[in-house]
Amino acid sequence: MNSNFILLNKTQKTIEYYNKLILNFSKKEVVLKQDIEKTSFSLIRNLFAFNINDTERIKQKFLKDYLVDLSMLNFYTNISYSKKMISKHQLEVLTKCFIELKKITYGLIRKEVKE
Repeated sequence: MNSNFILLNKTQKTIEYYNKLILNFSKKEVVLKQDIEKTSFSLIRNLFAFNINDTERIKQKFLKDYLVDLSMLNFYTNISYSKKMISKHQLEVLTKCFIELKKITYGLIRKEVKE
């Protein structure tokens, strides 16, 4: 369960960084900004739901939902970069964070399967 708190902390730090970036988005991109915010909250929600539930099957479902939301954030990040709302460096930083979060999540999934 300790690795899950690491996942939660790193997710929160990534979301805080992303929130600083979306402040600079143009007013035309309100939908993209709202989708990023909604998906960010969904990431945290899935981690809390994972912590609360005891059933392995339900825990895995929330981890998989977390991975889907993480992939969506990655997609939104690529769109933001293609629309020149974030720089290449910011794209690389976010992508590295997403990769690290995915690795931790897949490790948690493997750990849950073994138990």
